[in-house]
This record gives sequence, structure tokens and C-alpha cells, in this order.
Amino acid sequence: MHTQPEILFLLSAATVLRLRDGTEIPSGFWAEEFVVPWEILQRTGWSLGIATPSGQLPQVDPQSLYPENLGDDLQKVQRLRQQLTHIEALQQPLNLRDLLQTDLSTLRGVFIPGGNGPLMDLPHSVEVAQLLRHCRNTQVALATLCHGSAALLATDLRDSPAPYTGQQITCFSAREEAATALAGNWPYTLEVELEKAGFRVRVGEPWHRCVVSDERVISGQNPASAPALTQAFIQRIISSQHKGLKQ
Repeated sequence: MHTQPEILFLLSAATVLRLRDGTEIPSGFWAEEFVVPWEILQRTGWSLGIATPSGQLPQVDPQSLYPENLGDDLQKVQRLRQQLTHIEALQQPLNLRDLLQTDLSTLRGVFIPGGNGPLMDLPHSVEVAQLLRHCRNTQVALATLCHGSAALLATDLRDSPAPYTGQQITCFSAREEAATALAGNWPYTLEVELEKAGFRVRVGEPWHRCVVSDERVISGQNPASAPALTQAFIQRIISSQHKGLKQ
């Protein structure tokens, strides 16, 4: 039996990225963008949990463990692989649909890592939109990282605005996408789609740390932003707790 987590990691359950030309490549969540925040948040003592929109096992994006995508740091590759095998919750994800039917009063924060998988399933999930609406309405801290910001596009009613529309956010930038091997073949450009949906998108220099904090959501641009984003997320949770105590 799962206990209700205080911090929920929302991961994509997509296993392929469908490119603009119709081809599909293996995909999933980005290892560093999940492992680094998980390790930092474990030290807080808060209970952590993982959910996917369908309850299916999340898959790590194989490209996120390629040495060339990690500065050719083989020790880093090995460490990430080891950490992934030690996180038991990856093998027992919560079903987001079921979780939404339970008492979420213990939930303090939701963290959404990136990877290419989130582009496929998170923006199209009614359950994701319902979770985000709950976070907005109850002032639960929310953090999105890199392509995890695609979750912010989710809506639970046809033609209704996404729960965080209008907030200032960041994401994996168009310039960064253009510098990858998938340049010109991404299914869509996240930065552009977020702007179309009414978000105020601010990006920094490619591959450099960039964290954007607005009233209701905190976001990071890329893997390099993971540590700073997580620390800002922790401070947002602590600040929210203090406000609650004063009320």
C-alpha cells in the first residue's frame, strides 16, 4: 500500500518520441533531471513519491545516459545508472488518476522533470491538468524542469485555459532544441507552444543555468538548472508553510 507523498514527482510514461517526419525514437524522462532533484529532496526528510498519468512504469530516456550528452563524464554516467537502480519508487509508480481520487491534504509540492517523453503525454492528459489545478487552488508548490514544462499546456476542459496560463516560466529553449541532433524534426517547439498558450516565457543562454520564479510556479530551463531549481522549490515549500501557520 502506498502512503501519500508529501513531494510528488510527476514523470512521463511515454516510451517514444514521435518526430515531425513521422519516425519514432526511444524516449522517456531525463535521468539527471530526475535523479539530482530526487537526491536533494531526499535529504529534507519529506516523503517522496512518483506518479505517471497512466500508472505505467516510467522509462529513462536512453539519450540522457549517453556520455556525449553528459560532457563525456563517464563517472557521471555510472553514478546516474546506479542511482536509478536504487530508487525503488520507479518500479512502483502511482496512477495519477487514482491519486486524484484520494485525500491530497499532505501534498506539499509537485516536481515535473523533463526529457523528451513529456512532450508526448503530459500536455494531453486531463489528469495532469486536474493535478495542476489542485496545486494552484491549494497553493501547493510546483516546479517544472526543461521539457517538463510541457505539462503546463494540459487542460481539463475543451477550450479552457491551462491552470497556470499567464505565469512567467522557462523551458528548454528553441535555441537549445536547434542545437541538438533533432533540430528541425522536433514534434513541436515547446517555447513557441507555451507562448501561444499565454505563458510569458523567459529563457537564458543555451546550456547555462536559468531558473524563473513566478508567483505560482518555479521553472528551470535545462539539466544544468536542476540543483538551483530544486533549492528554490524547497524554499517555496518552506515559505508556503510559514504563511499557512500565520493565517
